[in-house]
Amino acid sequence: MRPRRGIPLADAVALGRASRRTLVIRLVLGAGLVGALVAAYLVAHRTRKAEPVLPTGTSPVIAIDMSWSVSYDNYREIDRTLRDLASSGRRVGLVLFSDVAYEALPPGTPATELRSYLRFFARRGVVSPWRDAFSGGTRIWTGLDLARRILDRDRVANGSVVLISDLADAPNDRSRLAQTLVAFARDHIPIRIVGLDPGRDDEHFFRNALAHGGGTVTTLRSSPGAAPLRKTSPAFPTALVALAATLALLLGLNERTLDRLEWTGRRPA
Repeated sequence: MRPRRGIPLADAVALGRASRRTLVIRLVLGAGLVGALVAAYLVAHRTRKAEPVLPTGTSPVIAIDMSWSVSYDNYREIDRTLRDLASSGRRVGLVLFSDVAYEALPPGTPATELRSYLRFFARRGVVSPWRDAFSGGTRIWTGLDLARRILDRDRVANGSVVLISDLADAPNDRSRLAQTLVAFARDHIPIRIVGLDPGRDDEHFFRNALAHGGGTVTTLRSSPGAAPLRKTSPAFPTALVALAATLALLLGLNERTLDRLEWTGRRPA
């Protein structure tokens, strides 16, 4: 192998030390940049996985289970979910159901109107204006069917339905429920199921019914002794902003410390 050719330099030893120092700094900055990029990707990916309750780009109708099978812990989850929805800035419709269904808010109502219903989920046993209409039994298909018919009545072209329930439906109504879910698929109406601590069989029924598309199933598990509910607002992406600032700082350091050497001739005396 032919030896490398170079220009003799009196300060070669000092330049070699500077070259090694520059290499170390370059490796450290490179590792920092790669680490910051990977962390930014993971944070952004985790944020995207947290789906909102309301389907984006649609005009949703929310159907809430008011039957007695919904436990007190589930009421806490409904309260928490309604608070989030009320702060979403969206326009929604609202259906409340037990063994029968009731249209509480028409489609296109500002989501802030949901706050007036929070008191019915503050604690178990609060008297509601639907006490005489609801028997306390559960027929989920009635809530879904009314929500679908409301969207058709108001000719909502981009409608969707969000079901909030423990999914504990009456066994003899399962065939009617299956027919209703088929109608959603037929009419191309997206449906999102939010299961409140559902039983395994009930959850599997809905997942199997929606296995071929048209809807999703999300489960919320109640946690005993949970902290009191607080009003929530969209979270500021602090971690992502901090990582972006770190990337900018590292790039700045790279430009400042590792700029090219410029050779200049000696100025005449």
